Amino acid sequence: MKAHFGKFALIVVTSSLALAGCATTGSVKRAQARADQAFVEGQKGQADAARAQGSADAAGAAAQRAQGTADAAGSAAQGAGAAAQAAQTTANAAQANGEQITALSARLHKLEAAEWRRHHPKKAKHRHHPKKPPVQTAGEGQARFHQ
Repeated sequence: MKAHFGKFALIVVTSSLALAGCATTGSVKRAQARADQAFVEGQKGQADAARAQGSADAAGAAAQRAQGTADAAGSAAQGAGAAAQAAQTTANAAQANGEQITALSARLHKLEAAEWRRHHPKKAKHRHHPKKPPVQTAGEGQARFHQ
């Protein structure tokens, strides 16, 4: 864009000088050389702008890919959160079932023990009475000891 403006300005200046009659062949050649140089610089600027546009397009595509990856990661994180919540619910249910099983097992053990006792009553124990000491007569015992 700059090159076109510079060339246009040169043409206007050259035309006005030619019309005024004060332009020489040397000044027109110098003006043409400057215009050609400005045109070359403008083409370089356009090439640089095209490269910059290509880089910007590539950066935009990379940003879109990164956004897609971030969206997929977010979805995966949500799925993992849901799976973790389901696992926690399952673990809580398993713990509740374990506690219920423990309580039922203890109750079953008590019932089995009661049933066993009902079928196996305690046997009567035979008591062995200790032997009674021999009966002492009135004359025996302490009196005899002191004699």
